[in-house]
Amino acid sequence: MPAPALKFHLEERYRNLPSTTTSAATTPSATEDRPFLFSSLPGSAEISRTTSRISEQSEKGSNDREKDTEKDAETSLGSTADADRSQTAAYAPPLPSYVAEKRTLSKGRRITLGAVMMSTTFVASATAAASLINIPSSATDLGITELQAQWIGSAYSLAYACGLLLSGRLADLYGRKYLYLGGMASFLIFNIVSGVVDSYIGVCVLRAFTGLSISVALPAAFGIIGVTFDEEPGRTIAFAALALGYPVGGGPGQIIAGLVSGVNSRAWQYVFFILGGLALFPVVIGWFVIPDEPTKVHVANRRIDWIGAGIITSGLALFCFSITQSGLVENGWRTPYIPIVFAISVTMIIAFGFWEHYAATRTAVPPLVHLGVFRRHEWKVTSVLVISFFAYIPINGWLYLTTIWYQNLKGESPIVNALHIIAAPIVGMIACFLVPLLAPKIRAPYLLMFGGFCTAAAQWLFAIAPMDRTYWANEFVSNIMTPFGADFTVGIGSVLISNLVVEEEQSLAGALFQTSLQIASTVGVCICSLLQTVVTNQTGSLLQGLRITFWIMAGFSWLSMIVAGVTLRKVRLAKDVGKM
Repeated sequence: MPAPALKFHLEERYRNLPSTTTSAATTPSATEDRPFLFSSLPGSAEISRTTSRISEQSEKGSNDREKDTEKDAETSLGSTADADRSQTAAYAPPLPSYVAEKRTLSKGRRITLGAVMMSTTFVASATAAASLINIPSSATDLGITELQAQWIGSAYSLAYACGLLLSGRLADLYGRKYLYLGGMASFLIFNIVSGVVDSYIGVCVLRAFTGLSISVALPAAFGIIGVTFDEEPGRTIAFAALALGYPVGGGPGQIIAGLVSGVNSRAWQYVFFILGGLALFPVVIGWFVIPDEPTKVHVANRRIDWIGAGIITSGLALFCFSITQSGLVENGWRTPYIPIVFAISVTMIIAFGFWEHYAATRTAVPPLVHLGVFRRHEWKVTSVLVISFFAYIPINGWLYLTTIWYQNLKGESPIVNALHIIAAPIVGMIACFLVPLLAPKIRAPYLLMFGGFCTAAAQWLFAIAPMDRTYWANEFVSNIMTPFGADFTVGIGSVLISNLVVEEEQSLAGALFQTSLQIASTVGVCICSLLQTVVTNQTGSLLQGLRITFWIMAGFSWLSMIVAGVTLRKVRLAKDVGKM
């Protein structure tokens, strides 16, 4: 065999050697002079040496190779083939997966895909906002108290928070595109059905299924962004777009609900038709623009940790139930069953951690959440989750307290209440646009600390506001300040959490992040409801109860700033966190 034929044969043999999946933490950028990392691939040393041999042979020049006889070439080929077979046997069995090369999307398709992903958080936020405004109308129409009517929205939020972790694991294992489309299609259907059922129990059950549907779609959306947008600045822009859906959806959700629910006694349910219609865009357009999953030739273990899933889902459900119900019943935490349910939920969440360790070390079933993910990069994943939790408690707390401020303290209608806080989602959109502009230039902990400071300032402004002062002096400025804590946390936090995990964990990481935000939202409302009620009863002044609670919410913002400054002090730009 001629020498050129030998070279071609060797290159063909080693061209399609399996490779590990890369992420922001293992893949060098175009400007970096460092090799790809194959630390998890057995036989990587053999691959490297073989590739080097081929390069060295090609550099010797064709003159020396032409001196070899065809017999020598065939002998060399035979020995190389034997070495090839032994090397293949050495590294092939342990490979966890092989993923086909991704196809690069056009700029127009990437923009459309970003808009589709943003619509996920848009409809989720609009639904939550509309549920708050609909409480008085739904209570009147169904003949129930306003405390009972709160469960129409709370059922949605509870199911939303509880379904995220399992959905994230399923999306990583079995494909994100179709799980996302199925979740959004279910969201559409359950909203439509919610608009025609006139039973209180029936509506609550349907709202729970609606929340479960969005919990299926959101982790998949996070994972789709994480694996599709693998270059900057597109990656940061895409995650900022996902965060943009929250303020863009919150304001219109309140306005639409306020306008529609005032038409007649049944009009509050018409809002569900509108919310379902909004989900049509991501379902239809998403079918065409979401890229198909790369074909996984071999996955070592796709079994689901159903025991762990049952423990954590039940634990989170009981936790959210006890927290929510404590703010709805007359006696609050003095109601005997609420502390009991809360204690059981905490016990189950702790038991989940022990079970996951047992599953990882003593069983053949992969854990739902491998505990090692929390230790990544010197516990940076845990740091981001804790910062997000403390930062988001005062966000929903502010929304709850301003509702009491305007409707109970000042006696204003829900629509006037919505108009008074409409500046917050508008500024939130600006904050989301600032994330991709600032993130490549300013260190991530500085941005997170600035967001926490702004949210704390928003609480101060209400806490010190005199009753007779004009809206524009304190309340309007508070609306301007509060969105930065929420939108910088979601935008920067999403980039950080995605870059700290590998590609196969993108949806699960998104589920952990979103679960932290949802639980924080529930806890924030509970703390505000409890403190405001206790202080008001003790002092006999609703204004005093609101002011003290606003100060407590500011304290949580300070806490998020401290945690960000201490635990992320070594972090520079969010896009580079995986390269630390």
